[in-house]
Amino acid sequence: MNILALIKSEMLLVYGELLRRKQSLLIYALYPYLMTFFIVFIGSSVGSLESFEVRIGVNPLAYLMTASFSLFVILGIVDDVLWSPIYDDNIGTLPYVISSPTPWFLRFLIIPIPRLVIAVVLGFTSVVPLFTYLEGLTGLTISLVVMVLAALAGLLLSTFAVLLVCSISMMVGESWRLLNIVRPAIMIMLGVYYPRFMMPLTVQVLSYTLPSSHVIDLIMRTLVSGWLPELTMAVSLLGVGTALAVMYGPPSYRASKSLEFKKLREGVKT
Repeated sequence: MNILALIKSEMLLVYGELLRRKQSLLIYALYPYLMTFFIVFIGSSVGSLESFEVRIGVNPLAYLMTASFSLFVILGIVDDVLWSPIYDDNIGTLPYVISSPTPWFLRFLIIPIPRLVIAVVLGFTSVVPLFTYLEGLTGLTISLVVMVLAALAGLLLSTFAVLLVCSISMMVGESWRLLNIVRPAIMIMLGVYYPRFMMPLTVQVLSYTLPSSHVIDLIMRTLVSGWLPELTMAVSLLGVGTALAVMYGPPSYRASKSLEFKKLREGVKT
């Protein structure tokens, strides 16, 4: 099986659809700016940018732009992994997809790649210009580090952990309703807009179980320190996040295979 050919076909599908709907590309590029403006507009009505900087320790524009970009990267990848099998199931094509020569589990590992490329490229229209304007050459370097870490956060969450959640929800039933509850909860626990150290203890514990939350924590520590944290801290956070992502691998594979057998037994919906 030629994995590069599968990646190429997925890229052609995603990029072809994106070029067909050029307004989507514009919306993607504007998303971090719109989210940052909206939060600053609402937040300034109940507080001040200065108090935010005192409490969090970083320029609010840089923080919110980074948070918006990171959320965009994660959502752009995660949503396709979450909703693709549910969509195929609802229109009755899932048995055909599962019966194809391409292993179903491998297909879900390939889905994030073209979305990841789009997200990183669009980082040059949001994070890079703002950080370069605020901090000059140092800001440019930090923005590139942030882009790489945000891409890693999306990749770690979108592979095994999300596939596990998706497979279990589809086996249980009511997958649309269940995922509409789980998805916002995951976004909160990632600590993108609300720092993990400010969360209640129970939410913090749940946050630690998400691989990407550790990468997001490293991103926020990078912003606060103005450079990468000490090597021990950076390696620890990346190591824990990667280890958790790998730990989700076996159960997500077993869950996806169970769902695969279940759908094959059910056959084609008519």
